[in-house]
Amino acid sequence: MQNLKLTLLFLFFSAPFFLTAQDYLGSWNMAGVAPDGTKVTNTVTMNADGTMTVDFGSDGTIEVRSTYSVSDGVVSMTDSSKESPCHGMTGKYRLAVSGNTMTAKLIEDPCDARRSDQIVMQRKQ
Repeated sequence: MQNLKLTLLFLFFSAPFFLTAQDYLGSWNMAGVAPDGTKVTNTVTMNADGTMTVDFGSDGTIEVRSTYSVSDGVVSMTDSSKESPCHGMTGKYRLAVSGNTMTAKLIEDPCDARRSDQIVMQRKQ
């Protein structure tokens, strides 16, 4: 009986860690700058099936399709869109989610077009 209580307590207190493991799923707004210098909001969507899309300007058109995996808070993403300048290149970023804010900090990324020291996104409502 004591073991059952300890097991239940462990599950109760560790449940938040399991639930937060997928806090990155969903759509996120990311402020950006277009090639002409105008400020735009891009939409990044991370799906549970390991696919990710980027909609530049949040106009409903998907410009980039990627696959990704997350392990120990590190996201590895590879652009699958042949039109992308990052096609076939894998970038790695450390993810942190706090409330409605997700931060991705650069670990390594061989693609100049995607690489950023830090990306901050807000959960799309």
